[in-house]
Amino acid sequence: MVTVEPVVQTRPVGVHGDVADDPAIWVNHADPANSRVIGTNKKQGLHIYDLSGNELQFFASGRLNNVDVRYGFSTAVGLIDLAAASNRSSNSIALFSIHPDSGEVSEAGLVATDLSEIYGLCMYQPEPGAMHVFVNDKDGRYQQYELYQQGQKINGRKIRSFRVASQPEGCVAFDRQRVLFVGEESEGVWTIGADASAGTFLSPVVKTGSLLQDDVEGIAVYEQPGNAYLIVSSQGNDSYLVLDANAPYQVRGAFRVGINARAGIDGASETDGLDVTSARLGTHFPRGMLVVQDGRNRMPEATQNFKYIPWQSIQTALNLE
Repeated sequence: MVTVEPVVQTRPVGVHGDVADDPAIWVNHADPANSRVIGTNKKQGLHIYDLSGNELQFFASGRLNNVDVRYGFSTAVGLIDLAAASNRSSNSIALFSIHPDSGEVSEAGLVATDLSEIYGLCMYQPEPGAMHVFVNDKDGRYQQYELYQQGQKINGRKIRSFRVASQPEGCVAFDRQRVLFVGEESEGVWTIGADASAGTFLSPVVKTGSLLQDDVEGIAVYEQPGNAYLIVSSQGNDSYLVLDANAPYQVRGAFRVGINARAGIDGASETDGLDVTSARLGTHFPRGMLVVQDGRNRMPEATQNFKYIPWQSIQTALNLE
């Protein structure tokens, strides 16, 4: 299995134990070098980092598990970008607005759910200005919420439910294709229509086995105009699987994130969440980047953090288009 190197790591979360979980990348379209990485702290809240790994903001919003980002939500004061995170302290969806120019993050609302143990989360934009959030429960239930403005805050209404047979977590919506990829930790990845009218039938994408070893964790889509790839965290063998994001979901290869001795950055292992973008983010990331959670941060020995990997390293290692 090939190995790629991280070129940036974030400041450690500062709390011992299994704390960091899932990142999301917010792209500043006016100034890409001023983009943000948003990372969950499942004991305390939400960390906001710049592309050099420096922490810029922190929100003590509760036990946040998964986070995702979408752009251009329509409000009475214009379009805003949104991050949503699953809040295990209150079994709710925590919402954060992101200023489109500065990247400044603010708390924007809390959507109550009737889940008993909220866990994973991802977002979906069915059309410009609209925003949906998928959340799941450890018992296998999935719920889909449509967001709307309510006074000065943002709220949501449940519009669909479905389930997988065992514990899920990671998911990602491929907005362009209107599909949702669903991770079932011990079984593999499934797909289902992302629209509320799409029903409840799940089709298999990839099963756990030699390449994808449970737990199946973070899932993200690297999207380009001509093609797209699905990246899945294979926690059982400390690796990442890459396959086409369109049927028949051909496997393109797998890789590990190893030590960058020159930069003094260790590799990544026991990865929970990840995110990827194809946006050009400056000198280090001309074709975008992958961000992964590192379950064992060892150079130096420290609390967990997130690693940034240039997409061109993965592209070259796996001979991708």
